[in-house]
Amino acid sequence: MMTSHKTEELKEWIDDNEDELNKQTIKTYINDYKRFRSEMTGKHNLSNLPQSEIINIVKKTKYAKLNMLNIAIVFLNWKDKPINMLIKYRTDLRENRTQNAVDKNIEIIKNAGATYEDLMRALDKATGTDFLLFYLLINYNTRNNDLIVRVIDAKDSEITKAENFMVVGKNKTSYIRNEYKTKATYGTKTDVIRNIKFQKYIRTELENDNEYLFVNNKMKPYKQTEMGKFIKSRFKKYLKDSNLSQAVIYKIIQHHAEENGNVNMMKNIADARGHSIDTAFQYYSSSKYDNKQAEEMSDNDE
Repeated sequence: MMTSHKTEELKEWIDDNEDELNKQTIKTYINDYKRFRSEMTGKHNLSNLPQSEIINIVKKTKYAKLNMLNIAIVFLNWKDKPINMLIKYRTDLRENRTQNAVDKNIEIIKNAGATYEDLMRALDKATGTDFLLFYLLINYNTRNNDLIVRVIDAKDSEITKAENFMVVGKNKTSYIRNEYKTKATYGTKTDVIRNIKFQKYIRTELENDNEYLFVNNKMKPYKQTEMGKFIKSRFKKYLKDSNLSQAVIYKIIQHHAEENGNVNMMKNIADARGHSIDTAFQYYSSSKYDNKQAEEMSDNDE
């Protein structure tokens, strides 16, 4: 439990910053601050710690190192204290994390049992709900929770903010995502799908009065924890040696875009998934970009 003087430092920071930051950011910073305090000894305020001591704490922490370092930078910067050592250490941590992620992603792609071309062939061969599943995973880079989706007629007015929907019209379908991982940051995502094959199969689901798009043999929607097994099994029907999850599929598509130097594709798939292209570079990339290259690609609209 934080003692009163520690609480005062945090309270003062909140008072100074609550008008400039959104509630979710403040909540995240408060949690990170409390974690950092739990790793400290003595009665100093975080903002009074020497940079060298902060780095030692971060090196030994059981929590996410970049989060811990960032909150220290925030508090020292707030008090106009030097942060040059912390910035350099953060750069080193990011580069190490990026390289580790690249190595891991390369191995994952090698073991996927499928290439980008295989994904496209499976999509071309698929029918019914298999096609609908593959189309959403490949074109909208969905996570498991995004695929728990209700199917309704465009004439209905059942749309709420609590679920995902396929709103099916005569010639198009609106895919509305209210429940997905980064909703708090990006809000409701709505995509209009006009693909003829997609429209054919989604209308079949509507006409069969299926309330949810992907259901088990009891006509109940797959839970988020069950969706991974469902995805893997459906792809194995078309790619028998594949080992595919939503995350692996995304990494294969990201890898294809990187191999072709297709920055627009990288931006589009990051946007469809609901995160920044910087996140794509840090967590999903199979190519090593230094900070300057990543920044240039993030800013490049060509």
